[in-house]
Amino acid sequence: MTGPAATELPPVESLTERQLRGVDCVLCQTRLNNATAVDLGRREVDAHGMRTLWYPRTCAGCAP
Repeated sequence: MTGPAATELPPVESLTERQLRGVDCVLCQTRLNNATAVDLGRREVDAHGMRTLWYPRTCAGCAP
């Protein structure tokens, strides 16, 4: 798989709340806004024993 959905991300449990919410880049922690954020696509993650959907975002500098 190629493209944003194929981007390998750090483990969810290692991310800050701001990274999880898409406020900061999931890779480098740069602050994002709607004009600068790059959506990495929908991901399924395990959150406390339950599968949930997550929509991570990154900055243009880290985008694939």
